[in-house]
Amino acid sequence: MRLLDVYPLKAQFRSGEKIALAIEIDNGSSQERVCSIRCTIWEQEMQVEVWSREVITLPSDDRLKISFEVGPYHTAFGGFGAEVELVADGEHTGTLSTAFDVVSDWRVAPRYGFLSGFGPAESGDREDVLWMNKLHLNVVQFYDWMYRHEDLVSDNDTYVDLMGREVSRIVVEEKIRLCHEYGMKAFAYGAVYAASFAFAEDHPDWRLYTSAGDPYDFIGIISIMNIAPDSPWRAHIVKQFRRAVELMDFDGIHLDTYGFPKTGWSKQGGSSRLERLEAQFPLLIDATRDELSHAKDDIGLIFNNVGNWPVDSVASSNQECIYVEVWNPYERYFHLRDIIHRARESSNGKPVILAAYLKPFREPGPLGAEGAEHAYRLLNAVITAHGGYHLLHGEAGGVLTQGYYVDHSMLRPGFMRTVRDYADFGVRYGAIHYDGRLRDVTMTHADGDNLEYAFTGFPYSTYGEAGKVWTIIGESETMKRIHFVNLVSAASDYWNESKETPILIETRHVRIAIDGEIDSVWVASPDDHTGKASVPQYRIERTPRGLTLAVEMPPLLYWDMLFIRVKELILSS
Repeated sequence: MRLLDVYPLKAQFRSGEKIALAIEIDNGSSQERVCSIRCTIWEQEMQVEVWSREVITLPSDDRLKISFEVGPYHTAFGGFGAEVELVADGEHTGTLSTAFDVVSDWRVAPRYGFLSGFGPAESGDREDVLWMNKLHLNVVQFYDWMYRHEDLVSDNDTYVDLMGREVSRIVVEEKIRLCHEYGMKAFAYGAVYAASFAFAEDHPDWRLYTSAGDPYDFIGIISIMNIAPDSPWRAHIVKQFRRAVELMDFDGIHLDTYGFPKTGWSKQGGSSRLERLEAQFPLLIDATRDELSHAKDDIGLIFNNVGNWPVDSVASSNQECIYVEVWNPYERYFHLRDIIHRARESSNGKPVILAAYLKPFREPGPLGAEGAEHAYRLLNAVITAHGGYHLLHGEAGGVLTQGYYVDHSMLRPGFMRTVRDYADFGVRYGAIHYDGRLRDVTMTHADGDNLEYAFTGFPYSTYGEAGKVWTIIGESETMKRIHFVNLVSAASDYWNESKETPILIETRHVRIAIDGEIDSVWVASPDDHTGKASVPQYRIERTPRGLTLAVEMPPLLYWDMLFIRVKELILSS
């Protein structure tokens, strides 16, 4: 008898809501077996609840799915781990873990996934959305679901899209309902200025033109339209977005752009005018929000800043997060840190999502499939450690390698458990990864003359150099958090390349200046398959600069996190 799986029945839970979990058990023997289950709920290093069922009888060669509830938990943002133990006929036969989070609003932690298959053959299939649920993806982009870019909702049950794919409206609606069942928000892809050539040729005054007077187009099949406030196109496409929400029950719109043109010429009413799109995008976002707010409560918008442009101009517009599709020249790990920090600062702390597609899953090269998988683990670590979310995963093991989501690649079945371990780790400790009170002091408190944080016994870097461990430091008055990302075996710091097998780092000594009494010290990693917090060896030392916390860290494979909680100081006046 063995545990097959454990997972939450929703991608995310609201504060005060009961937490529903599922356990799957397999009795592969020829005899009836009796077992018991124990599920322990952890919040960081603290045990908060235990659920158990003592007598479960499972017939021979049978499988069983058990659903149960824990909680509720009342928190604006809390991450939890669930560890399940199976005992059969008095013997411990296995342990599995999962994670879930509890939030006041989904916008607190938007984890983005994608769906792109909506053909008639998809009817009745639940596995694609179930997989995303197991990755805790609570917002799903429905990519290329529409009839035409300028005419989103078809009146027919089946239709052929602009790229020649057969799409079933019935399946699209079915997938939306399924997302809602799993507590996910369903967002409709909609390009803000894209139209078919046939439509554009019928509306020449609505198009956008180059400085040479030619119509702008994208990949030779899509025309670029003028989104200026007085353009008829803008009113048209905003109404199309509203129609998609009202007729299909979408929860929001993914406002796509292509990164160009950045300027163009309009020819409306017979006169030419230079249009600067970075000034027009915020107006379009806000106009869309205003229109959709009349169609549905709790509507959402995500705008695509292609190549990190124009983040500064749209940061304060009425959208849920800052979404950046990453392209060259943002090619190094350090560049991702800069994108996330800049986006958070310019938007006053909005969540940041990076669409950072991993080409090695499509083009493995000499390092093979494992090289892509090493690259994934390091990229996930870097983005999460800097407070970002990563759009990469979608339907039934799909992984994005380039910008046309329909043409995605697939994870190796043997690697899917690792992907879940990393997703669990991100959610279990999300309240720490994304805590806005923790200031990044990596470049000011370690190395050189900065002795607040000292690292010995291993090569390290404060800015993500290849051949070293990247130490990423955040702190507040009562918390200190250090992420360690192992780039020691990496031949380069280019994030979108296959990576070498990691070298296990056996010895790491960490010394941290402290000003108050230590409340707790623990370390956790997604690489041990549980993500459970454990207490490392540590001691307090007196030094010429005051008290220092000395920590002996466990071996490092890809990524782990050290967290220190300090008792709040009461300062006398």
